[in-house]
Amino acid sequence: MKKNKKHFMIYYKRGTGTFIVTEPKPWAHENQKHFPEYSFNDGDVPTVDEIETYLIKNYNFKLEADKINKISVLFNLNPSLNL
Repeated sequence: MKKNKKHFMIYYKRGTGTFIVTEPKPWAHENQKHFPEYSFNDGDVPTVDEIETYLIKNYNFKLEADKINKISVLFNLNPSLNL
């Protein structure tokens, strides 16, 4: 049985004093303004790779991957980040 890779993202939520732990797809659904080319209806959503690439390029997220356990963690610990 092939195990799918799990993707997580961690970032500091400015103004709340806390870190947010979520997954890329739910984050994209909550932040659709970052992906105007998608309707977010009937499966028209960005892929996890597209979301991760966007966050790395535009918000300086870092990606750590554990290939053995099939886990990817995208993180940004900048307290001034405004997502």
